[in-house]
Amino acid sequence: MKIYRVLTKAGETIVAGRLQGEKLYRLSGSFPDFELTDEPVSVAQILQPLVPPAIYIVGFNYSDNLQKAREEAGSYPVIVMKAASTVIADGEAIELPIHLVSEEVDYEGELAVIIGQAAKNVAREHANEYIMGYTVANDLTARDWQRQGAGGQWVRGKNFDTFCPLGPAIVTRDAVDLAKGLRLQTWVNGSLRQDDSTHSMIFPIDQIIEFLSGNNTLLPGTVILTGTPAGTGKQQSPPEYLKRGDVVRVEIEGIGVLENPVHAP
Repeated sequence: MKIYRVLTKAGETIVAGRLQGEKLYRLSGSFPDFELTDEPVSVAQILQPLVPPAIYIVGFNYSDNLQKAREEAGSYPVIVMKAASTVIADGEAIELPIHLVSEEVDYEGELAVIIGQAAKNVAREHANEYIMGYTVANDLTARDWQRQGAGGQWVRGKNFDTFCPLGPAIVTRDAVDLAKGLRLQTWVNGSLRQDDSTHSMIFPIDQIIEFLSGNNTLLPGTVILTGTPAGTGKQQSPPEYLKRGDVVRVEIEGIGVLENPVHAP
């Protein structure tokens, strides 16, 4: 099932679901235990799929030379975090920073994992039980602030407002077959920039959950961004960063399409 947060034409914010076809129906219950009702929903706007208590990001998790990357990566993934205030919905505008100015805002298409129940010290073999579903993400990064802001650590460059588009829906775990790998593609203005499979992850999702939950509780609704493939703007020759008027589209097989225009306030 696909789960949406929507604003109805009556001005109500609700959760709605869709099994097939175009119609959305109201969901009863609360996160993550929803049940589909037979009440159709009149939608005014699709909102961000959830308001997460935390957003974790996995760095350096894809490589063209997977075997070599796994040998060099070490035992643990690189982790950074985003604030919940960075999240925007499908169709909302990415805003280029004009106060702390950045000339190097970059896109990073990623598969996002949504945690469904409190998870602490989870063994890899049980990690799947804690996943509620998946959605599409764009982990935007101001490369200049990532490189030189606050001593070179990454948090400043990843935490400007609008820097975490998510959505449009959460696809429940039972509807996704990760075993065969999901194709992940990112376009800028119709030009294909990233094209890979989740099979190329150096650290797979079960290992990421085991690591993040070690001595740490992942609350229900926690979002984990699982890394981005090659092809970011930084990796173009010459580099091509986002500018006013661009449109970024991220598509993940079986999950959905996330598209956002780029504005400068």
